Amino acid sequence: MARKLKYPARVSFLSYLGDTQGCGTIRVIYPYLLLNHFKKEGLTVHTTFFSQFVDDISFYSNQTFVQFQRSATKQHFEIFQQFKNRIQPQAKVPIIYEIDDLLIDIPDWNYAQPYYKNNQPYIEKMMEMSDAMICSTNRLKQVYSKYNKKIEIIENHLPKFIWGDIYPKHQYEPREKRPRILWGGSQNHFAIKPLVEQGITGGDFGKKLLNFIKKTTDKYEWVFSGGFPFQLESVKNKIEYHGWKDVFNYPRHIKNLDVDICMAPLMPGVFNECKSNIKQLEYVAIGCPAVYSDIEPYKKCHLKAKDDDELIAGIEKLADDIDFRARVWRKDHQSCRGQLWWEETGNIKKYINTYLGIFGQKL
Repeated sequence: MARKLKYPARVSFLSYLGDTQGCGTIRVIYPYLLLNHFKKEGLTVHTTFFSQFVDDISFYSNQTFVQFQRSATKQHFEIFQQFKNRIQPQAKVPIIYEIDDLLIDIPDWNYAQPYYKNNQPYIEKMMEMSDAMICSTNRLKQVYSKYNKKIEIIENHLPKFIWGDIYPKHQYEPREKRPRILWGGSQNHFAIKPLVEQGITGGDFGKKLLNFIKKTTDKYEWVFSGGFPFQLESVKNKIEYHGWKDVFNYPRHIKNLDVDICMAPLMPGVFNECKSNIKQLEYVAIGCPAVYSDIEPYKKCHLKAKDDDELIAGIEKLADDIDFRARVWRKDHQSCRGQLWWEETGNIKKYINTYLGIFGQKL
């Protein structure tokens, strides 16, 4: 359905954002800012993103693609239907559904589960009605393939123009004070207290890891950014905690924490298997080695743990051996080097070609 490229050509991306504080920014806003500066002789790239729907058929006449990012509610579905039934037949522009998360089969302990479960019929219908889908991982593509057979993958990348250069921590002498150990993420990695009080328990931190943190607040400086497990409330005064930061301030915030080691625990399960390796990218970008759960998103990471015992052992080895930290960071950097930045290794051109390739075209 996409119009054939005839040079000189114009490729126009229009995206309706369902999320402006997470993947909508990482996967749409950041690359769109860079796409508007993409240079190729005979080609103009134009990008636009909105949160409010434009109900004007003529507005879409010059669009190459119209994308609905993370649309997930009845209201989203009604807008989607309106576009599909009234605007698309006249504008002749394909509809793409863009998604970075698994919005079905969410664990009961995740506080977002009831919201997405109630909206699942609308999510499924929008995926089925789309001309194509874009997602972030191969595992996510596998799960969503029952709703749409035309799915392509665009990995997550970071914008170097915001994150800046990397200054690896291991280039410096070990600090005299306790090693600073970071976990960063949203509250939906933990069962919130009201759910636990209903008897719904779980989360990405196992009991052994939680107990280890409690017992080592005098040995390590634990730093939490974003969410916080209520099981650690008894030692919260001994833990450095930073609340949620908006997505544009997050890179500066996380770099300024000046931590030595990071961790990324994820419990086994389809929901976590579908996640991207965004934490690896962030931890590499701030120059820190990390220990990761041995699960699909982190298969290419160097230091992986199958359970809490191995996770704890990895933290202790990183804390005790600065040379080991250097080796771990270098290997993690090497494994994601081609993916790390939007601006490098042709990732912006790959972005354009992924969309064009859905309809048999290429720059």
